[in-house]
Amino acid sequence: MPVDARISVAAHLILGSREEPFLDALLDSIAGAAEMLIVNDNSPGVSPHAAILEGSTFGRLGRILVDRSPFTGFAAARNVCLRLHAERSPAAWVAFVDADEVHERQTIASVARNLEQVPPEFDFVDGYTWHFFQSFDYYTSIERRMMFFRFTPTLRWESAVHEKLAGISGKRLALPYVYAHYGHTLEPRRHAEKGRHYSSLGAPGGVLREDQLDDFDVARYFEPEYPRLMRFTGKHPQAAIATLERLRARLRTYHDLTERIVRGQPLRIKARNVVRKLNYELRWRGRGLDPLARKIEK
Repeated sequence: MPVDARISVAAHLILGSREEPFLDALLDSIAGAAEMLIVNDNSPGVSPHAAILEGSTFGRLGRILVDRSPFTGFAAARNVCLRLHAERSPAAWVAFVDADEVHERQTIASVARNLEQVPPEFDFVDGYTWHFFQSFDYYTSIERRMMFFRFTPTLRWESAVHEKLAGISGKRLALPYVYAHYGHTLEPRRHAEKGRHYSSLGAPGGVLREDQLDDFDVARYFEPEYPRLMRFTGKHPQAAIATLERLRARLRTYHDLTERIVRGQPLRIKARNVVRKLNYELRWRGRGLDPLARKIEK
């Protein structure tokens, strides 16, 4: 793909061997925010993602770079994207995206257009994410999340798991914007397999044995998480709606289990989560008090 000097934002994405049900929704949601998509697709053999990548706006317009390097760790996978960016993209900003996240199209596009107004002392623009859990109607938290960072040749990702970005040290700007993370809404086995994968890379914590993956007590496995679940009363990103409707039937057994357990929780837990929900809402909405954050998010 020829270099286009008009490109100001390139999205970096890594993909593995597993199905990514939200990939098409993600790509749809950021099509107006990034002019280029740089992908490390480290799935072995024939990629399960090729058709979605090619059919996306990026693929149709020829604004996509795909590398098929094998997976050796998350930092190494993301460093592939940095290398391709340095070689092929003039974009001043990187959009940090994952395949299980979906943005609100108009908001993220507006933020991307306003990045040129971010003062030079800021190297990061952050948002917040709803972390949905075993349901599209409940979430565990709203967490601050890096959305964009300035590109410089000195950048590098470090650590095989829970990777960190090094080589950049400017200030962070948090916006009053929240988007969706759906990675923990899928089948419990997928969650358990992810835990095993992260553990193999050095992440702490207990995991299920391989011989337990086909038959384990889901309610007991997720027992630490259920008391943290808060009812979602907002709106899902428009780009995710079709995918959510398609997945509801497939995931109904697990999501119904979540609904029953949360409804049966003691009143003290429900009351505590009302307070937690309010605190999370105030945290991200409070960013709107910052004039610069309002200016970039509008």
